[in-house]
Amino acid sequence: MSTSPAILAEKLHEYPQQDVIDGSGDGIAAVLENCLNKSGGVLQLLHRYAGRTFCSPGKRLRLEEKSYYPDYMGGTGLDEIWMCCTVPIVTGVIDTRTNKAPFREGEAHVLTPEGQVIALQDLITANPEAVMGEKVTAFSKEMFGKPTWPIVSKKFDNLNPIPDHLHWAKWEVYDINSYDNPGVCPSHYHTTAMGLYPFVTKDQFLACMKQYGKGEYNGIRHLAPHTMMKLDDGFVMPNGVLHSPTDLCTHELHVTMDEHFLAEDVTLDGRISAEAAFYACREEDYPKSKHEDWDYLVEQFDFSANQDPDFVMKNSRPAITSEEFCADGVDAKWIVYGELLGEQKCSILRLILQPGAKTNFRPECPTMFHTNGGSGRVGKLEVKYHQDMVLGELYPEIGFITQTALNSGGVEIENTGTEPLVLTFDFPQNAHSKTPGLAAAK
Repeated sequence: MSTSPAILAEKLHEYPQQDVIDGSGDGIAAVLENCLNKSGGVLQLLHRYAGRTFCSPGKRLRLEEKSYYPDYMGGTGLDEIWMCCTVPIVTGVIDTRTNKAPFREGEAHVLTPEGQVIALQDLITANPEAVMGEKVTAFSKEMFGKPTWPIVSKKFDNLNPIPDHLHWAKWEVYDINSYDNPGVCPSHYHTTAMGLYPFVTKDQFLACMKQYGKGEYNGIRHLAPHTMMKLDDGFVMPNGVLHSPTDLCTHELHVTMDEHFLAEDVTLDGRISAEAAFYACREEDYPKSKHEDWDYLVEQFDFSANQDPDFVMKNSRPAITSEEFCADGVDAKWIVYGELLGEQKCSILRLILQPGAKTNFRPECPTMFHTNGGSGRVGKLEVKYHQDMVLGELYPEIGFITQTALNSGGVEIENTGTEPLVLTFDFPQNAHSKTPGLAAAK
């Protein structure tokens, strides 16, 4: 007789009613089998919310008003959804009930048929090939030393632009869409700072950084060109490039890690200390002994990447039709595609099904998806787009199509509602034998 899995004492802060299964104990293979059988290989993922201490919520995550500011987060508001992440994240938030970071903040969890939750990573560990397939399993073992989902899917939503920052190792891609930003006119003026103007010298940049925390403002964004982001198109941001993302709700993918350096000491949300600027730098990317050594920082800085005059042209991704996934009543578009830094880093596909439309969806690789509008089903999982969500309640919007589902011929997607069903799919590295949109990207 199989052993029932143990239950952890701690709870996910958003879901105090759900038991959390201890994935390090016995019986996890049976939990995975039960989840796969119940859903036909499509797992329901939870919304995992997070706040950043240096940002204010833009309140477009569709929570009810009072849910944006949980009373145990010391005044920090929720401005992010982490939809598929298998590693701890770094936000600086402290749960005042425990005086620690919220338990498993941002990490993806699956809802079981019994109404309990278990970390997606625990299910992957139990049988990586059943969840991710052979190719992704091999890639993740090579890259991370263990089987894990190699891509993070999230949305960040801020009232003001994020502090100008860079990632030493974490490239990103953006899908800034009209579904997440209702009412925004196509002629909006929401801009993203990217890199430095070509005329900025190394000495000017060094002088700017040496002013960090010493005056009214170090002025880093005065040295940066700003680009108006186009709704419903994609954009890619290589690692090492300064950027201050727009104050629009943004769907973002990046490699499975969380690290950053904050280059701006004052924003509309307040001041940032030099110590906090380096808070999320990993030791392997940037040694702690060099924190606040501005001369060293400038020597590590990639001026050629930050001052490329063709940066926007090279990294824009206008949406293109995805013929292989189009069908009667089904529109399919690649939002992010092509290569980034010389490789197929990730891709984003959006399907729009008209009322009554069906399609058999069988991509080459497992994929995470989220719902941008309407209602219907993905395989056996019923999905529905919600407004005014209450923190602590469960909403079927986010899912994961496993290799088990693909081995069974894929999943049928059907619009069962009266409005278009809009689904967005996030694919990991090397998901496609033929890189989508490669010719267009070049």
